[in-house]
Amino acid sequence: MGSKSAHRIALLTALALTPSCAGGPSGFPEVEGWTQSGEVRIYTADNLWEYIDGAAVLFVEYGVRTCMTADMSAPAASVTIDLYEMGSPLRAVGVFKRESAAGGEDLSGATVAALSPPYQALMVKGSTYVKVNAYEGELTEPEGRRLLQGLAASLPGETAMPPEFSLLPEEGKVAGSEGYQPGSFLGLEELTDCLYADYEGSDGESWEGFVVLPSAASDVWDALADRWESLEHDGLTVLFREVPYSGLVGVTRTDAGMFGVSGAADEGQLRERLGVFTSLR
Repeated sequence: MGSKSAHRIALLTALALTPSCAGGPSGFPEVEGWTQSGEVRIYTADNLWEYIDGAAVLFVEYGVRTCMTADMSAPAASVTIDLYEMGSPLRAVGVFKRESAAGGEDLSGATVAALSPPYQALMVKGSTYVKVNAYEGELTEPEGRRLLQGLAASLPGETAMPPEFSLLPEEGKVAGSEGYQPGSFLGLEELTDCLYADYEGSDGESWEGFVVLPSAASDVWDALADRWESLEHDGLTVLFREVPYSGLVGVTRTDAGMFGVSGAADEGQLRERLGVFTSLR
């Protein structure tokens, strides 16, 4: 097969995987006040590195399917807009949380969003992660908000947070701290498919709690049982180990699922925090 034929097949595959948008002739979303300049470019997990170099590793980790990108201009700024189709809302929110330094804010028509004027704006709608970078002029907060809302109106999907996050206990949870990591949570290859959030303790200290997705819990538990230490607490087996910069990390299983905490100073604090965390379910 010639290189041109192979390229055409790859492009058609990418287009099939890209979510349909209420956009212009190019298939890219249209936003009032903004004009598309240049061609739409489409990448898949196989060649995303050609576009963003080493930054592609994060997106591949989260299961990116396609990236559709184009430049758009308004009187005050010119921007590059990347639309990453992540395959699921959970993975889209997960990669947003990894890239966003801001805690996020409410934006009509979006699941989550973060504005960092004058250079960047981020958003999730359904399974699409939107990344806007200004390369000329300044993207002000009002203009960035209008641009994201215009993009959100063109993208498919729901605006509610992914239902998987309901597995995290609500009591004591720090609003906006939720996230998802598909692999090597806390730098530990054994911990996969983890939902996480920060929690406020009764002692005023904050700590991180996490839940392993039910579909992965059995495999993760078996992997940890072969490598981690164990202790008994309130009739439950606790698997734990010390992690640099994260203190003691421990997990346990109940009828409600597989729960863990990190950042404990000693076994006593580990027992206390695990007890609190599992009791919230």
